[in-house]
Amino acid sequence: MNIVFPIIINITFVIFFYLFSKIEKFKKINKNLIQLIIGLSFGLVSIMGSELGWEISGATMNVRDSAPLSAGLIFGWQAGLIAGLLGGTYRALSVLWGAGTYTALACSISTVLAGIVAAILRKHMFDDKKPSWLFASGITIVMEVFHMLMIFLTNLSDANTAFTFVKMCTIPMSILNAVTVGGSVLCVTI
Repeated sequence: MNIVFPIIINITFVIFFYLFSKIEKFKKINKNLIQLIIGLSFGLVSIMGSELGWEISGATMNVRDSAPLSAGLIFGWQAGLIAGLLGGTYRALSVLWGAGTYTALACSISTVLAGIVAAILRKHMFDDKKPSWLFASGITIVMEVFHMLMIFLTNLSDANTAFTFVKMCTIPMSILNAVTVGGSVLCVTI
């Protein structure tokens, strides 16, 4: 299954950047530059999550939202925002080379919002600290439910098809993204 690869990369990047942040020389680098590098890295993971989804009956399960959520909740609001913008923009543009147009608007908005929500929660709810793995998993599930709601709301003219997509994708995408983000946080809190 291709979908496992972005999950592994997401967790690997979290561990890599977390360990790297413990090195004394790394701490002397400009924080905005570090946030940019982490944001761009997780933006690429979000793109990978888009491309390596798991297709079932015309619907593609993916872990695209886990990257901006991981970046924002674990490393900082700027990283989450950058990753969300990159992943969402890529999803919006991907219709040009054949990605599904039916969910393009909902998926693009949801990925950008995943980065924004992670940024806001990290900054204001968690006082610039990473949440517990349980909070991270819960936040991810809420974001995936919102993602599915967006698919339904942006396709009300074809509610039956939208409902079919939502029915097929909600549970697997919520679980896969929550395992990715929660597992990522767990790896750096043990």
